[in-house]
Amino acid sequence: MEEKKRRLLTSQDPAAGASDGPGTGPSARSKPATRVKPLSKVSIGWRIVVPAIAFVILTCGQFLNTNDFFPLGSLTQYATAKDLNGTVNSTCLEAQFPGEDEPRRLGFNTATVGIERGDVESQLDRVIAHPELLQSMADSYIRLHPDEPKPETMILCRATTQLKNGLAVGEPEQTTLATWEVR
Repeated sequence: MEEKKRRLLTSQDPAAGASDGPGTGPSARSKPATRVKPLSKVSIGWRIVVPAIAFVILTCGQFLNTNDFFPLGSLTQYATAKDLNGTVNSTCLEAQFPGEDEPRRLGFNTATVGIERGDVESQLDRVIAHPELLQSMADSYIRLHPDEPKPETMILCRATTQLKNGLAVGEPEQTTLATWEVR
């Protein structure tokens, strides 16, 4: 045990201190012992600061119950089991185009409307209270699809699917959450 402590304290190569027999001691070494350079204060500092910052962000995400700091945001989506006979809600986006009788469902992603569904769902109450925020999605759609007709109305909706034993039963029920006349 004393030999192990001495090697750790002197940073010697473990093979260098072996003395199992003749010709294996320090004088018979084929290569010199390498001295390990200690970490600089900067190296130690960033190894302490980076995990501390990640921990603070994770903690704030938990207390604020937000996914704005993803992947260090709220982990509540993993915290509870879903009722196998309950409902599943999914936020959807539709647009009414000129000359069409029914609104058309749009893909809720950055390639279609410039924002992901989860980013809107995390601020759903705010979007419902201020439907004018749908204008930015209409503007993004127009910019991303210059050859398509311009939408007249943006509709934020929720599709609710009933589950039975974990499987979808029947057609989803759709509810309109907010509408906005595009300018």
